[in-house]
Amino acid sequence: MGDMTSKAIGVSPVVARATHFFVVLCALLAVVVLRAEAQQVATVRGYVTDAARAAPMQGATVGLFAGPDASPIGAATDADGYFILTRVAPGRYTLRVSFVGFQPHEEVLDISPGAVEIRRVGLIEDETLVGEILVEADRVGGAATVSAGLQTIVPAQIESVPVPGVTGDLSAYLQSLPGVVVQGDRGGQLFLRGGAADQGLALIDGIPVYLPFHILSFFSAFPEEIVDEVDLYSAGFGARYGSRVSSVVDVQTRNGSKQRINGSVALAPFLSGLRVEGPLVRDHVSVIGSYRRSLVSEIMPNLLDQKFPYTFGDAFGKLHAVVGRGHSLSVTALHTFDRGDIAGTRRTFDGTVVNESPADSNEVAWDNTVVASTYRYSAGRIPLTLELSGGLSSMSNTLGPEGAPTRSSEIESIDAATTLSWTFRNAVLTLGGRYRNSDFAYVLGGQFQNVNSASNEIEEYIGFVELPMRFGTVQLEPSVQYYEVPGYESVVDPRLRASWSPTLPVPLSVHAAWGRYHQVTAGLNDERDVGNVFTAWVPARDQLQEAEHLVGGLRVVPTAWLSVSLEAFQKTFNELSVPVLSASPEFTTALQTAEGTARGFDARISVYDYPIAEHWTVGGHVTYANADVAYQTASASYHPPHDRRHQINAVFRAQSGEYAVSLQTQYGTGLPFNESAGFDKFILFTPDVDVGLEPGTDRIAYGDPFGGRLPEYARTDVWFERRIDQQRHRLTLRAGAVNVFNRANLFYFDLFTFRRVDQLPFIPSVGVKLEVR
Repeated sequence: MGDMTSKAIGVSPVVARATHFFVVLCALLAVVVLRAEAQQVATVRGYVTDAARAAPMQGATVGLFAGPDASPIGAATDADGYFILTRVAPGRYTLRVSFVGFQPHEEVLDISPGAVEIRRVGLIEDETLVGEILVEADRVGGAATVSAGLQTIVPAQIESVPVPGVTGDLSAYLQSLPGVVVQGDRGGQLFLRGGAADQGLALIDGIPVYLPFHILSFFSAFPEEIVDEVDLYSAGFGARYGSRVSSVVDVQTRNGSKQRINGSVALAPFLSGLRVEGPLVRDHVSVIGSYRRSLVSEIMPNLLDQKFPYTFGDAFGKLHAVVGRGHSLSVTALHTFDRGDIAGTRRTFDGTVVNESPADSNEVAWDNTVVASTYRYSAGRIPLTLELSGGLSSMSNTLGPEGAPTRSSEIESIDAATTLSWTFRNAVLTLGGRYRNSDFAYVLGGQFQNVNSASNEIEEYIGFVELPMRFGTVQLEPSVQYYEVPGYESVVDPRLRASWSPTLPVPLSVHAAWGRYHQVTAGLNDERDVGNVFTAWVPARDQLQEAEHLVGGLRVVPTAWLSVSLEAFQKTFNELSVPVLSASPEFTTALQTAEGTARGFDARISVYDYPIAEHWTVGGHVTYANADVAYQTASASYHPPHDRRHQINAVFRAQSGEYAVSLQTQYGTGLPFNESAGFDKFILFTPDVDVGLEPGTDRIAYGDPFGGRLPEYARTDVWFERRIDQQRHRLTLRAGAVNVFNRANLFYFDLFTFRRVDQLPFIPSVGVKLEVR
């Protein structure tokens, strides 16, 4: 019967038996957890606010303590200051609530069977900056930690990495982490632990964003002012995430204030912005909106006598409403826009800067539009949470002059999803499903090819079960996903995450993850042409693309101001859909199958507020990443253009009161590129062409795929900052420079014109930001 079932859904008998065993194991573990729930339990929930401002306090720690030897029940407040503690056994507890800079709150609660205790806590500011109570978190990993490929990122971390502006950005923070590779400081693509850009999934409030990074790679669609929390999975993600085989960047945006109007105005050449938020119905309905736009194309040419043909920005809005007890509804909207000449910084062979008008062939543009909606219900007397979500996402990408591009590509998708979670004392059972309908279309033209166009429609069905649970010092997260795409075989992907935190004098955690993944879409670009980021989305060939991840590591905290993290990983890819790379420079949609591997290890040392002088402290991190990415097709073996063997990043911030100095440095070995094998003459044969008279056009002939490597990359940025706080107002002044040593980092070399295209040169920048909090 098992073999018949496996054949019906297109799964091999070996995988089917392994999956059946995995499901049975999850069921047995669930029974063990359920038996521990025999007694009638209670719930404690409520809100934490700033007593003076009546503002919700996000990130406050809330804990129930039954005694000195008992493990506390803990949670953190959300953007509305809301917390909920479920599966509380009857008895006497001490409720403790704390937040850095505020006096902790403590009270005794007598919990009766089946009770629902509601508490509203107002914290009073304390200038002595009392530390937070340490409570057991309800999620694996956490801010500033790395656990089996997962890092949870909060706005304070994003803000700690300075950018050429005044507001932190997720993209800049990601580039300071090990295993994150960018091809340059422009281009809008990030590669995580050996995965290609199209193999990573970026989400905003559960809906995909297909090109979320701006044309200047410091910036993305996710400034720290709109971010609530980010789960970054560079490998080993759980079953709730589907349709990608490498990585996930899951961005949850924050809600606007429901108590008072807040906002900010930021002015800087690279990116200026405006944010406004506040209540529509006090305590119930809020709205937040932001708009950002770059001014580099208008300001920088006159300032540095060098053109900067980049225009980009984004607009964001979110409405959040608390509708009755336990019900909430949110609607999120995002729009991004980018246009520019990727080869904007040109030099001749002898190093002279070239300032002619942008070449249309290098002008690229893209935009994203996303609308997401989420309804969430949290039951009061039972530990049940229901979430219904849906939305749409569209992206368009063009290459060539505005209004008459030589190539264009579009993708539109509609998502609908539901999750149902039941919380036990030491576990959470989650069932969920997702439907996605995607439409792809592209039109390809160019000097060396005929016009080619196509459109496709794909439907994806995903179902999953997750059961994270804790047994003492061991955390297990088994999950399984069912993935179906009409026209392809259906697959069942088991996944497992685990961590162990033994009781030792020095805090230590050991973690690992394993999983199988599948993907139906492929983003095609001629990876030999690093001068543009045009991508055409197409379905995979005959088989779904697949991958298997294995990642493991440890984290140790030898002192209160120091932590060390080590991780090793391997990703094995099969049935990858990659372009057939011929010697001619034409964009091709002909696909071939490839296998691949990505393996390596990362190291990270983090420092937290270490005193270096009177009134001065320093914090930051240093990372090292080693990786080896290789592809194998029927005709060739090569290293793809994101295969960076060695990479070092360092970010440090020294602070004393209102003043701060930040230093960021990056080093990376050279990326693979295609060397030339010579030139020939190209003639486009049409009925009116006389080959005896037509001289033809010079055309390059490429050598073996990615047989050479670019020079190594190095850049150092320095920033000075002052913050002035006056009650609800904060003024931030920032000045500094990108590439302070003016290193001529090569982006690529134009083999037709013998001109080099460099990364950004030394660029000073100043900015000012006024916040009303």
